[in-house]
Amino acid sequence: MDSQLLLTVSAIFLLAGGVKGLIGMGLPTTAIAFLTLTVSPLEALGLNLIPMLITNIYQLYRADNKPQLMSDYWPFAVAMVCVLMVFSLLAAQFGNDVIKLMIAISIILFVLNQLFGRGLRLPAGYDRPAQFALGGAAGIIGGLTSAWAVPITAYLVMRQVSPKQFVDASGFLITIGCIPLLLGYSATGVFHTGYLGYGIVGTIAALIGFSIGEHARGKLPSALFHKLVLGLFLIMGLRLGYSGFSAVLSG
Repeated sequence: MDSQLLLTVSAIFLLAGGVKGLIGMGLPTTAIAFLTLTVSPLEALGLNLIPMLITNIYQLYRADNKPQLMSDYWPFAVAMVCVLMVFSLLAAQFGNDVIKLMIAISIILFVLNQLFGRGLRLPAGYDRPAQFALGGAAGIIGGLTSAWAVPITAYLVMRQVSPKQFVDASGFLITIGCIPLLLGYSATGVFHTGYLGYGIVGTIAALIGFSIGEHARGKLPSALFHKLVLGLFLIMGLRLGYSGFSAVLSG
């Protein structure tokens, strides 16, 4: 393994785990945003997969009433998994420049959803259609970029779940989604055994960061940290978007 890349992966997933522990989400978005500073977008997708999978398994393990989670969110999970099976196979075909642009759009949408989506409410009787629609959207975005926080967050916010339910449900949905993502990325070479060592180290760093973030949650003003994280994401998204858009146009 490349020692410099190993150190970079450790630092990035320590930070990404800290963000997830503090605000309950954002590990894939944080990791992908920073990984693309040092490796290609497709490499970033491969490096992100194992830490994302294991940290969300850990999050799901700590969830309350897992059968109820499955009962409540199966339409979202089914729609997401079906679409993921297709789009995870397409990621490698788009190439690095297009994937970079899609990651940028996902990050910017994540920021906008966090800033302006809090007032959204799901009308009575529309839960099932919303789950299928947003689950499909999560499958598209997740399959191509691994940064699928926007549809999942939008749905859970519209459903007005409690913070604990938010953490439990997002852990369940992302864990389920990682399975077809792993299969699709493995089949197309986006993920391969060469990433396992980096993935294990990144997972350990992410879990340490998660614990630190959880511990700091009650001590650091989360609203301030949230704004700083969103500001950083916006800068990263705009930088990636400019780079990706310029490359696509020149190509």
